[in-house]
Amino acid sequence: LGGPGVHGQSGVVDLVTPDELGALRKALRLLSYIPDNNYSFAPFHQTSDPLDRPTLEIDILLNKTFNSTSGFNTPFDITLVIQQICDHGAFFEMQPQRARNIITAFGRLGGHVVGFLANNSAESSGQIDIDAAYKGSRFVRFCNLYNIPMIFLEDTTGFLPGREQESAGIVQAGRALMDSIIDLRVPRLLLIVRNAFGGAYAIWNSQHVGADLVLTYPTARVAVMGPAGKEYVYKNEVKAARRKFSEDLAAGRDEADAKADLDKILAELGLRYERELMNPKEALSLGSISQVVMPSDTRRILAENLNYLMRHYKPGPMTEVQREFF
Repeated sequence: LGGPGVHGQSGVVDLVTPDELGALRKALRLLSYIPDNNYSFAPFHQTSDPLDRPTLEIDILLNKTFNSTSGFNTPFDITLVIQQICDHGAFFEMQPQRARNIITAFGRLGGHVVGFLANNSAESSGQIDIDAAYKGSRFVRFCNLYNIPMIFLEDTTGFLPGREQESAGIVQAGRALMDSIIDLRVPRLLLIVRNAFGGAYAIWNSQHVGADLVLTYPTARVAVMGPAGKEYVYKNEVKAARRKFSEDLAAGRDEADAKADLDKILAELGLRYERELMNPKEALSLGSISQVVMPSDTRRILAENLNYLMRHYKPGPMTEVQREFF
C-alpha cells in the first residue's frame, strides 16, 4: 500500500519487504484482514481462542512497570498489550518502520477484524508528533471506509511540544487526526492503559468525540492536565508556599532548609492532585469513562462489547463528506 506524501515527501509506503516472495506473503496476509468491497464486513474467522481468556500477562506487565524506579513514566511496548487482546496473539502492523510512537495494526477479536490505534510509550514517551498524527489519521480513515471496527489504546501525555513541531504544522496534523476520529461511523472502543492527558485525551476517541465505550484500568491517570496541573488547581496553596519561601530567605533562614520545606509542600500538593483529580473515579463520576476494568479481564470485556456493537452495525459505503487533511 502507498499514498500521496506529506511534508515534502514523495510518498508514504505502508509495508516494506526484502524480496518479491516476502511482498506476496505480506499482501496475502493483508488481504485476509480487508473486505472485498465497502458494502461488507472484513472476513470473519471462527476462533478457538476463548473470549474469556484471562489476560494475566497485562497484569504482570503493568505491575513491573509501576513498581520500577521511574513508575508511571516507565516506557513499555504497547504491542505486548495488543498481542494479549487478539485471537491467539496474532496481529498485522501497518507502517511498522515509521512513527513508532503510534501503532497501527489489524487484528482479530472473537473472529472479527479490528483496527488498533495505540500510543506506544516505548518511543518518545508515546507523545504524538506530526508523523504519528498523519500515520494515525490515514489508518483511521481506511478503517472507516471499509467498515472495520476500531479499538483505541491510550497511553500518552499529549502532543509533542516545541518550536520545530509547531512551525512544521503540528496543529494541522493534530486536527487531521481529530477529524478522522470524529468522522468514524464504525463501532469504536477506547481503553485507557495508563496516561490520558491534555488535547490528546480529548481527541483520542473519548466520549466527547463519539466513542461507543470508554474503558480504563484502575491505575490509569486521566486529566485535562498532567502533574503540572497542580499549579493551577491549587494555585493559592502554591503561591502561599512560595511566598513563605521568600519570607524565610528574607528573614535569614538557610536557603537549603527553606527549599526543602517548599519542595515538600509541592510534593504533597502533587500527590493530592493525583489522588483527587487524576484518578479514573473523577472521570467516571463525570461520565467521561464508561467502566473501570481489571487488566486480566481486558480481552473478555472488549470482546463482549465488540460483539454487541457489531450485531447492531450495518456495513455500507461512506455517504457523508470526508474532510481533507492536507
